[in-house]
Amino acid sequence: MKHYIDITILPSDDIGVHFLWSKLMMQVHLALVEIQDSNKQVPIAVSFPNYRMNTVKPGFLGNKLRLFSVNKADLERLNIHKWLSRLTDYLHIKNIADVPADVDSFENFNRRQKAGSPDRHIRRRMKRHNETFEQASQHFVDYEMSEEDKALPFIKMKSLGSDNDFNMSVIRKTVALNNAPVMFNTYGLSKQGCLPKF
Repeated sequence: MKHYIDITILPSDDIGVHFLWSKLMMQVHLALVEIQDSNKQVPIAVSFPNYRMNTVKPGFLGNKLRLFSVNKADLERLNIHKWLSRLTDYLHIKNIADVPADVDSFENFNRRQKAGSPDRHIRRRMKRHNETFEQASQHFVDYEMSEEDKALPFIKMKSLGSDNDFNMSVIRKTVALNNAPVMFNTYGLSKQGCLPKF
């Protein structure tokens, strides 16, 4: 990755940071959908420079989103200013910049689909298999969500296809430098991505 754009969520007394994350990521997602290829992949990645994950507090994405691309033209084509025009009172969007040459650590951001609550799974099984609550409950007797999954930071999103709300949990991993070409999904995430950390 050679070029990036920083988008900072500004402090606001009237609108919470989590609500702004939802609006910001929805607009970024829509912008990426517009430039996706036939495989629903995009040449632009997202990172969360202030991502925080620990065992004491729930994870937090911070207040900054960074868009990366190998080619400056891809970020120009994205035209993120247009997509975020309704949020300019709450965001600071920087111009395209070059990634610093002295970066020595790399990270990857990917979506983690949490297993969810047992009640959700029971309701889903009842619907899919036409079972009673008691019948469906038998399949989830020993079910428990991991503490790591519970603590992951997430963004509330809305599926435009099904109109359902969902929590998009984001997991960060430290990775070794890998210059292999990688494409990203329409949320800017990928299991194989290698993004500079600075």
